[in-house]
Amino acid sequence: MTHKKRSTTIILIVFLIVLLTFIWILKCGSEISSQLLDNQTLSAPKLSVLAQHTQTPTLSPNTSTATAIPTETPSPTATATPGFFGVELIGRSVMGQPLEVYRFGNGEHAYMIIAGIHGGYEWNTVDLAYELIDLITKEPERVPQNKTLFILPNLNPDGYDKDKGPDGRANANTVDINRNWDANWKANWYGKNCWSYRFITAGSGPESEPETQALRDFLIEMNIEAVISYHSAAGSIFSGGYPYDEVSIDLARTLAMASSYRFPPNYGDCLYTGQFIDWTSSQGIPSVDIELSNHLDTGSMSTFSRHF
Repeated sequence: MTHKKRSTTIILIVFLIVLLTFIWILKCGSEISSQLLDNQTLSAPKLSVLAQHTQTPTLSPNTSTATAIPTETPSPTATATPGFFGVELIGRSVMGQPLEVYRFGNGEHAYMIIAGIHGGYEWNTVDLAYELIDLITKEPERVPQNKTLFILPNLNPDGYDKDKGPDGRANANTVDINRNWDANWKANWYGKNCWSYRFITAGSGPESEPETQALRDFLIEMNIEAVISYHSAAGSIFSGGYPYDEVSIDLARTLAMASSYRFPPNYGDCLYTGQFIDWTSSQGIPSVDIELSNHLDTGSMSTFSRHF
């Protein structure tokens, strides 16, 4: 299979995950458009995001109070419509790097995808998020008119820049951002199945890190209704909630039925403390971790391929 075909398949995989999330919301009582591909095509920037990680796209006006990234030449034709596209600055990392959220749509129901919580150690989740951003930027009609999709491609830019390996997992304060949330937070954790390749902490206390605080405030402000967090590389789906959240479990099962990713996963003996999706579930936001199969690429060619 050529590289182009492989990339196309991977992008379709990612989109199906988002599509299944919308379908799952329908099961829970939300009114979801049944014609994702038949929505009116609206004007939007045509940006190859994956090839231009450092380029800031032209912004459209938005209704969020989050600070928008300024541009020198704003588009005169961009408006707050179902095809709305924009980039919002929600905070900064320990080292002052911007935490950027890409917004698609302007509907009343908001959903979010987060990647890069473990920085360079899980660099392929960042690339996967940018592939999805690139797809929806080119085809904004994929987002239903009454929905808004937010994508945060890199929550840990400091770790991402430091190392594309174990040394890149923590933020610049040597904190595991996925242990820093106010959900069963503990300073230390145990279990031979817990990640232990490098010294790493849970922070000085719950939500001590600027990356955690920025994402927390954004999720609450925007009334996010469901969350997917990309990780690697357990090849499984983890549901949020401590100890259990039936709605998050239902979302995980829905995604697992259409994929090669396992649910329930093998939890081993690791004590999972201070996790992001456990905190979001405690806030009434159904949440899952989708763990890619490896640390080497953005997905498996075989996953979901039978559906296309």
